[in-house]
Amino acid sequence: MKKIIAIIMATIILTGTFSLSAAASVKPSTWAAVDGLGRTLSDCSQTVTRREDRFVGMFYWTWHYPWINEHEPITTGSVLDKFPEAVNDWEHPEWKDTYSGRPYFWDEPIYGFYTNTDEYILRKHAELLADADIDTVIFDTTNSTLLFPDGYMKLLEIWSKAREDGVNTPDVMFILNFGGSEECRTQLVDLYDSFYSKGLYKDLWFIWEGKPLIMADIRALDCKEAKDKEIFEFFTFRDNESTYFADDFAYTGGTWGWCSDYPQTKFGKKLTGQIEQMCVSVAQNANENGLTAMNSPIGTVQGRSFTDGEFSYTYTYGGKEITVDKNIENSLLYGLNFQQQWDYAIENDPEFIFVTGFNEWIAGRFDVWNDVENAFPDQFSPEYSRDIEPSKGILKDHYYYQLVENVRRFKGTDTPEKADAEKTIDISGDISQWNSVSPEYSHYKGLTERDSVGWKGYTYENHTGRNDIIRTKTAFDGENIYFMVETAADLTAETGKNWMQLYIDTDFSGISPEWTGFEYRISGYSPEKATATLWKYTEESAFEETAEISYTVNGNILQLSIPRDTLGLTEEIVKFNFKWTDNTDDSDVMNLYTDGDCAPGGRFAFTFDSSATNEITEAPQNKSICEKLGTFFNKLLTRTEKFFASIRSYFVFIFK
Repeated sequence: MKKIIAIIMATIILTGTFSLSAAASVKPSTWAAVDGLGRTLSDCSQTVTRREDRFVGMFYWTWHYPWINEHEPITTGSVLDKFPEAVNDWEHPEWKDTYSGRPYFWDEPIYGFYTNTDEYILRKHAELLADADIDTVIFDTTNSTLLFPDGYMKLLEIWSKAREDGVNTPDVMFILNFGGSEECRTQLVDLYDSFYSKGLYKDLWFIWEGKPLIMADIRALDCKEAKDKEIFEFFTFRDNESTYFADDFAYTGGTWGWCSDYPQTKFGKKLTGQIEQMCVSVAQNANENGLTAMNSPIGTVQGRSFTDGEFSYTYTYGGKEITVDKNIENSLLYGLNFQQQWDYAIENDPEFIFVTGFNEWIAGRFDVWNDVENAFPDQFSPEYSRDIEPSKGILKDHYYYQLVENVRRFKGTDTPEKADAEKTIDISGDISQWNSVSPEYSHYKGLTERDSVGWKGYTYENHTGRNDIIRTKTAFDGENIYFMVETAADLTAETGKNWMQLYIDTDFSGISPEWTGFEYRISGYSPEKATATLWKYTEESAFEETAEISYTVNGNILQLSIPRDTLGLTEEIVKFNFKWTDNTDDSDVMNLYTDGDCAPGGRFAFTFDSSATNEITEAPQNKSICEKLGTFFNKLLTRTEKFFASIRSYFVFIFK
């Protein structure tokens, strides 16, 4: 009997999917944020504890470089804002007689009209996606035999370096040409020979069932050929379903989707009842008649504001409950389509959610496509587009924080470190005073300067990175709140209003006047007086000087002492959120993404709660022996199903 149990356990271990990595010191799921619509992120008291068996993949485009020497970037808005009648007029002179298929942007990305070989961009993407807790990006190689190796190899180079700096970048995988075609086989052979068989950047491969995962139809291979058999045995395959409209039932296995009409298809239901994969997309180029262009004049195109039937969601901010439905002003900002799909996916709880998408940005303009004249098939405008990466236009970063919130709802969050921070600090004393203080808040090391070429006619420079913020702590006693912040190198001279600014949020309700969630700012350092200025945000939408506070600088360490009453923190339990920035102008919150350094990035903030215990708040699950056995055999069924799925796939080739 013991031997049988040992064999079963060995089978489970050997065929399971595991992600073995050192615990990251940077924990984005513990951070707070208030987005530009007043929506706040859930914390560990509102979500499940982090689930290591749930995964989120993000559709990602690496081909923003073949066009740079050929095309100047054009946004559809630059035409349609002046000539709305041109929307379905191929001959309209404002389109300047461009050829069929010529790419247009639906808006300008926050980082400009960049290329995928821009190291600055790739590092920014690494941090944005890591902060959103994305497990893997899925490279779009669904057209012809193209793989865009310059794009993905540069990304892997930069992301590998980012991991050395503490960035938990996503892993990577590919989705290939649909339908098991000869083009798909060409891609498989090329990708295997040039990349996977050489073991390049192996630590960034996304592993599923013990092998690198690839979305491609295995019917493209012929296992009678030695090369094909080698490729077949190397990967875990999932056939890539091309249509959005697959029946709303669970496949028996072996197929995944990339974009689905609501209610989304449940791919790969198992003997245990567990669904393997589902899709969530921001919008779909579809209407009640099926696939269509994003600017179709016929029917209701499923843009960002679209919902299937009556759908709404609510959130509380500023003491008010806000209901979001189709009638809300500027409904495209709130992601109704996105949220309806997220809610349905989370309700069905698959192992893997495929999100479309992050950074596509362009679509070709075609004279006729699917019976639509002057058609933009995939992207068209802020409403009829499906990217999450922040933009310079009206959408800003709203969809990014909606993504973060839903990933937390799906995967859960980390519990914060236990607080042990009640201590009087002499800010002129030795840094060792801070050794016993917890929690410690770490952030990514490394600043990236920008000096790069974008699309035709555009070059970009950014040299605002100055003080690289890597670690911070906070402590308190009956009189003061203390802060310590450490930078990678010695701090520069404290000149200019944007030098090492600290933002503090003490009112989580959103009722007090605030700047992106923060009521207080510390800046304006005076070396002569050894004081900085505490500013409070006012009803007049500006920071006003409130008090002077003490600070010291010693090499790469800055310390502050702030009287508790100046922050209104007079209760026994001390709670607040905070963030550090350097050389970032807060006249526009979007500067947090592009300039200087932020810890944490964007609108995120570290959270401090003197009562934090690091205890899991969920009710304990005291399972009976029968329940434990049931769980064990469910896992065994899953492993057995994977085994037979492999056998079934093999015979597909034998009898092809």
